[in-house]
Amino acid sequence: MKTTTLLQLTLTMLVLSLAGHAQAESGHSKAEQITTQSREFQFDKPVTAESQASQKIKSAKREKLATLTSKSRESTQSLNETEFWIYDSWVSVANDYDYDGYYTTLTVEFDADTVFASVPVYAVIYLGRNDVYDSIHVTSTFSVYGEASDDAFIVESDLLSGFPPREYDILIELYDAHSDVLLAASDGYWDADLAYVSLESENYDVVEETVVVVEEHGGALFIPALLALLGVAVYRRRN
Repeated sequence: MKTTTLLQLTLTMLVLSLAGHAQAESGHSKAEQITTQSREFQFDKPVTAESQASQKIKSAKREKLATLTSKSRESTQSLNETEFWIYDSWVSVANDYDYDGYYTTLTVEFDADTVFASVPVYAVIYLGRNDVYDSIHVTSTFSVYGEASDDAFIVESDLLSGFPPREYDILIELYDAHSDVLLAASDGYWDADLAYVSLESENYDVVEETVVVVEEHGGALFIPALLALLGVAVYRRRN
């Protein structure tokens, strides 16, 4: 009876260990909350509450997208919209205080175009691995002006928690601000700049303090040095 109980306990511990390992490899820990802090720019100016107040359109779907987790890429693969597209995107990273090659600040710039003269839209930025993504920022409402090249939108995000040091893929989705219809999308499959970005959240960017201890020893060199100083003093006194 004791042998059977011990065997069952061993198997249970093994299953839990494998499950924990698989969860760690799949992305961030589900128990760890994702928190970010983002800033927005367009036309080389910060997007503030005042600058986009006239287009401040809120919806239940937009609020849901802000907290949506474990999103699959399948929903963007069937996108057939031809009147909107993301022409290009650029990615830059910053802040790696522990010098491990993984950065805590991510800047995503994208140029969305349309066949129409002007359309109010919003975008959602995701980070993920293995085609499973988590939203890190839902933008303010901004306008896309035809195929203009100077209306690119920039999102600069500080990753505060929820992202262990790994290579992440970026997904950008563009939505109609009035109808919440998905208009366009881009990720690492369409744009190499959005693939394999070395990132980690700030709670993993820990700098270990190095304490240097300096020990002084008199040793055998102390006596000869003392005698030399004594000799110099006697010589100066005689002269």
